[in-house]
Amino acid sequence: MNSPKSCVIVGAGLTGATAACELARQGFRVRVYERADVIGGHVRTEWLRGIPYEPHGAHIFHTDDTAVWNLVSKYTDFVPYQHRVTIRVRSHQLSWPLQRSELSRLEEWPQVERELASLPPAPDTTNFATYCRSLMGQTLYDLCVRNYTMKQWGRAPEELSASVAVNRVELRDDDYRGLFRDRHQGWPERGYTDLVENLLDSAEIHLGQPVTCDDLAEIARPGEPVVVTSALDDFFGGELGPLEWRGVRLVSQFLPGITLSQASMVVNEPDLAVPWTRTIETKWALEKLHDVPGTIVLREYPGAAAKHYPVPDSAGRNKALQAAYEAKLAACTRNPLVAAGRLATYSYINMDQAVRQGLDTAHRIARTA
Repeated sequence: MNSPKSCVIVGAGLTGATAACELARQGFRVRVYERADVIGGHVRTEWLRGIPYEPHGAHIFHTDDTAVWNLVSKYTDFVPYQHRVTIRVRSHQLSWPLQRSELSRLEEWPQVERELASLPPAPDTTNFATYCRSLMGQTLYDLCVRNYTMKQWGRAPEELSASVAVNRVELRDDDYRGLFRDRHQGWPERGYTDLVENLLDSAEIHLGQPVTCDDLAEIARPGEPVVVTSALDDFFGGELGPLEWRGVRLVSQFLPGITLSQASMVVNEPDLAVPWTRTIETKWALEKLHDVPGTIVLREYPGAAAKHYPVPDSAGRNKALQAAYEAKLAACTRNPLVAAGRLATYSYINMDQAVRQGLDTAHRIARTA
């Protein structure tokens, strides 16, 4: 009699949970190992007095991938939500991405108007700074982007790859205020933790157990596939050196008696005199709570000792180190090792892409089982 198919997954975040769900659906026995004492990873949602907040920052589900949308909608109930972001520039609160129709409010508008009239036909992709300046001109870049980027990433914008700005920095002229234009958009009515819990429903889960390559003999049989969703410099014990990461620290404040305290879920703060990069009011996502007294606002401080964002430097050093770690992963002979998710692939991806990677990884494993 053949033994049942099985797989080990390192990490109980969104990608790992998606892979676990799909593998279990295809008849695999799945064991998940999570370093933290809770599941959910960076997408975990917490609640206080019936109000949601996100200790790892704002997460909005948006996608044009209908299969991904159908999957997540199957495992939790989403409510419609069109995400809006605003940016505070002195006394002005503008839409983000910036809208040309709002820029005349700025004292610098005459200079901005001249610069916009002389923009190059295509963005300069040399680095993050050249891309943004060629998209909106020097004045808007200085007002809205440069200092925010220095705070967020802890380095000069010229040292970042233009890929950080592509699809994230825009100058719009259509008055569409939603941040995203995807066909499917929403927020889970019971929060993202509910989604991850339901995806993991059929998995055996081990919490509070970090896993490195040295632990494979204890948790996986020879030949058993292992999905790695943790950072590869952690998984290999920093053997080739540490990858560069940028972490954030969220400070939460419950405000009793206040229904909503700011103009949108996220307000960006480009002023260097403000030590946080943005404030987040997750309650905006659930319209049924808008009239409920009490709200929670989080201030996001950059530079924490956490692995939230990979750093795509313009010189490509981090990308090269990641490739070296991926080569070590591929060279493992005891177990097939597959990297998936933002941390393991060292990529700045959206939530739908994280789910898609979990699905594709599960399909790849199932085909070779």
